[in-house]
Amino acid sequence: MRNGHILRLFSVILIFCSGLALSAQTIIFVSAQAPNDNGNGLTWETAKRSVNSGVTAAGTSGGGVVCVKTGTYDISEELSIPAGVTLKGGYQQEAQGTDTSLRRLPGANIHWNDDSWCTILKGTLQHRVATVNGVIDGCVVTIGFTTTVGGGLLLDGGTARYCVVKECEAVDETEHKAEGGGAYIRNNGVLINSVVTQCRADNGVAVAGEDGSLINNTITRNSPVHCGYVVDVDGNYYNTVFIGTQCWMRENLRTTHFADSTPITQAYSATNDYPCYYKNSSLSEELSLYGFQYNKSAVMHGATSSDEVPSGVQGICPDGWHVPSRSEWNVMTGYVSSQRRYKCPGYENNYSKSLAAKTGWNYTYNNCTPGQNSSDNNATQFTAIPTGYFSGSQYYNSSYRAYFWTATDNDYGNGIYRSIGHDQGGVDESSESYSTGYSVRCVKD
Repeated sequence: MRNGHILRLFSVILIFCSGLALSAQTIIFVSAQAPNDNGNGLTWETAKRSVNSGVTAAGTSGGGVVCVKTGTYDISEELSIPAGVTLKGGYQQEAQGTDTSLRRLPGANIHWNDDSWCTILKGTLQHRVATVNGVIDGCVVTIGFTTTVGGGLLLDGGTARYCVVKECEAVDETEHKAEGGGAYIRNNGVLINSVVTQCRADNGVAVAGEDGSLINNTITRNSPVHCGYVVDVDGNYYNTVFIGTQCWMRENLRTTHFADSTPITQAYSATNDYPCYYKNSSLSEELSLYGFQYNKSAVMHGATSSDEVPSGVQGICPDGWHVPSRSEWNVMTGYVSSQRRYKCPGYENNYSKSLAAKTGWNYTYNNCTPGQNSSDNNATQFTAIPTGYFSGSQYYNSSYRAYFWTATDNDYGNGIYRSIGHDQGGVDESSESYSTGYSVRCVKD
């Protein structure tokens, strides 16, 4: 009996000491309404403003909990959550003092973009949102990017629970080897009771990993970046890209034959009379990058104008592919312009940078356009190249604008084209005579 009393007493002491250790754990408070990061973070009234500062303060103390109020938090550089630190979102604005009882998790998708309900950790599509060795709990993680693994989260032995990971990407432009658009799990990391949606990757479009656990998650509406390769009748290979629900060529067409092997004539002056292509001799060494310009007669290959979705005009395109109509271009640009990750903060109507290649554009002072900070271009991987156009007997606007024919004509019999300018934020539309030479991108049937 006496030994039994001693055992029970020892158990009570252990529980009591454990409770002391838990209560002594540092809690750091973060609020988007805080004026700056100068507060000590020990109450809501003295909260830190940035999540990075909160995590740093908790980590410096040897490990603790970072409680973050609802709101949108711009993660301007990758967040690192060390082992021993738990980042918890969803605390309501009314919370005061050290109250941690007022909390809501992301919940149904009607709340995922609502920063009055959620703690939203928003990246810049230039880096991963967070590497987690500790725990992230109850946050919305969005607009993350990597060229390696884990566009939203890298769970490196850490845990993500009750989170939403959305609109994140893992894309390697050259090798196409990036994995885990939403999250990548390794070293026994865990993703539990979370949602991964609207993410893209070269491989493992939503979640990928080496070892770890997926428990009770909803993984939906994610997509690959690429949709295979296409080969034209000349044997040229083209990379492709998914944009929304459409599969586009990622490169300009460079065939010299139609799909039925009929040759397309090379011309040195613009003509309406027969299908032809124009080859800029100064760009010939980079043919795989720039492609050819074609007159509209070549583009259509005898087909009549169409503004249908899909256009139904194979025209110059390889078998299984077609020339996009004006309306199909509108579907694509409508999707891109609707996505937060493809628009510039402060310039909500500017999305052309996300379609433009990273190189080749003439510089401009216009903010959030392809010619400014070009290294930030091409988030969609469409890779529009500013090849200019051919008219008369020469090329114009090389490095200033990319032009693309559509399968649609206007009421006056001129062909409608779309273009992206080095100093403009959107995608323009106009029309020109059949003799003009523009680039061509095909869409998969």
